[in-house]
Amino acid sequence: MSWLDNINTIKEIYPGQFQIILDFATSSFIKYTLDTNYHYVWVSNHSLSSHFTWEQHNLPLFDNQSNVQVLARNISFDYILPTKDFIKLLPTIEKDNGIHLIQMNKIPKEYLTIDRIKGKTRYQLLTKECDYLFELDIPSARDYGPIISSNRQYLQSLLENPKLDWNNLP
Repeated sequence: MSWLDNINTIKEIYPGQFQIILDFATSSFIKYTLDTNYHYVWVSNHSLSSHFTWEQHNLPLFDNQSNVQVLARNISFDYILPTKDFIKLLPTIEKDNGIHLIQMNKIPKEYLTIDRIKGKTRYQLLTKECDYLFELDIPSARDYGPIISSNRQYLQSLLENPKLDWNNLP
């Protein structure tokens, strides 16, 4: 069985952790995933569209100092917003290419750097430290991307959502 057999179906990837491989979803898919009962959305490795080009930005260069007008490129950062505020940004986010986000109830501890933690440990920490609902990766180039959750029923509710055409994901 290849990973292609798991597209748009639920598979247990680690004990108590489930995944759906999404078939060419875009950022427009996000609106179907968010649960307003969960407090926060954590976007990791957010990059500005001017990734390779030198452009004017007003940035904080030092802690507790005023922002400075600089030419910058390759700007990448994590941010957390309350779910209700993130929902307000969806029209803008849907125009963006890719996104990696986690919806959760608790803000992660400072030591939790999501890019450095892989595999089973990643989801144990997200469950324990963040009370996460899901992690979603929409690649910037339309491709396959996973949605992962410890809540199988949540993923099943996505598969059964009548507003989603799983043969043509938004």
